[in-house]
Amino acid sequence: MIKLVCAVSRKETLTPDGFRDYWLNRHGPIVAGAARALKIRKYVQSHRVDHPANEALRAVRGMRAPLDGIAELWWDSLSDMLAAAATPEGAEAGRSVREDEENFVDFGRSSAFLTEEHPVFDRTGGAGLGPEAVKVTYLLARKDGMSPAECHATWLDDHGQMAAGFAEISHLARYVQSHTIASEANEMLRASRGFAPPLDGMTVIWLNSASDLKRGVETANGRAAAAALAEDERRFVQLDRSYCFITREHLIFDDAC
Repeated sequence: MIKLVCAVSRKETLTPDGFRDYWLNRHGPIVAGAARALKIRKYVQSHRVDHPANEALRAVRGMRAPLDGIAELWWDSLSDMLAAAATPEGAEAGRSVREDEENFVDFGRSSAFLTEEHPVFDRTGGAGLGPEAVKVTYLLARKDGMSPAECHATWLDDHGQMAAGFAEISHLARYVQSHTIASEANEMLRASRGFAPPLDGMTVIWLNSASDLKRGVETANGRAAAAALAEDERRFVQLDRSYCFITREHLIFDDAC
């Protein structure tokens, strides 16, 4: 499968609460109604949680201010996505989605990019995550002078394994990297809405609760693990063009199971 990641900034005319309500309760059903024509298999919204950890994560790395949320949409393949969008039904469905996005999305401060997922670990034992789960959402721009392939290899083979080694200490439940692919399709997406340039991928780390997030840095070992991960990121991440913030998932639909 492939996954479209949309890093979303709200229109400045909307309050955070007004944005979240519109996105979830107005736009979510529109995407669900367009899913068959567009062959979308799964759709998740992740809304930013206003949590003190957002500023701590940003400040220690010198990152950009948090965005308002992340949309994730899955297709069976890139060819399925492109073929569906090219049909009359798909074109009409796509127009309805895009027209509604204009009501709440600031396109110039948002971006979208196609990715391929790389699961690193899952400590839930197949039971999944509970209703209080939160996710650390890390939108990554590769370090200046580094190729996408070099960045992705360092991120997955080195940094991912480091994070896996700290999972128990830091009370991490699940970790997935999504690496950006399909540069030509991404440019088409960017041009269609006037998006900001695509990023190089996204890390998502789930924790079973906000309490686990706090517990992960309450011990000396937990703080040392967090510091080591932040320092290692400097090898392959351009931190002043990247984002890291806490979100909570809202599953709109899932036909991929």
